[in-house]
Amino acid sequence: MKLNSLGVCASILAAVAISMHSQSTTPPVALSAKIAVVSLQQAILSTQDGQQATAAIRTRFEPTRLGLEKRQTELQTISDQLRKGAAAMSAEAQQRLGDDFAAKKKTFDRDAEDLDAAVRKEEDRLMQDITGKLGAVIDEYARANGYTVVMDASQPVLWAAETANITPNIIERYDRKYSVAAVKK
Repeated sequence: MKLNSLGVCASILAAVAISMHSQSTTPPVALSAKIAVVSLQQAILSTQDGQQATAAIRTRFEPTRLGLEKRQTELQTISDQLRKGAAAMSAEAQQRLGDDFAAKKKTFDRDAEDLDAAVRKEEDRLMQDITGKLGAVIDEYARANGYTVVMDASQPVLWAAETANITPNIIERYDRKYSVAAVKK
């Protein structure tokens, strides 16, 4: 019985020692992080420079886009003629109209792809300058306001409080720093 009491006593002492040891170690320090979310695309397009760039792109490519719309209507008309008039047309007339449609459709598709590529290239060129300046504004704003991390809202963000959204602040600072009126001052 004495041996058993000694074993229980030793177990209790060991448990107390382990408990005291675990209480004496300091818990790991949690990092304090201040996180912000910015909608980069919205910020770029909402700045005065972004709005001017968008208008310039629209103005430059509008005539081509309207020409493509006209050609698309023409293709639809030919397609309707082929579908509706198939019974009344001779095989030779159907073949000619089908060949005409195929040639025009091929040219239309190529021109539409060329327009898309040209618009993307121009957007990239115009937005690259804005993106660089916006990055500097975000950096300046984040440092001034003690942010640890600024995330782009277009990336997978599971949740963010509206107070973490600094997009309006970034747009305002960008326009104050880089807009045409600000540059003239």
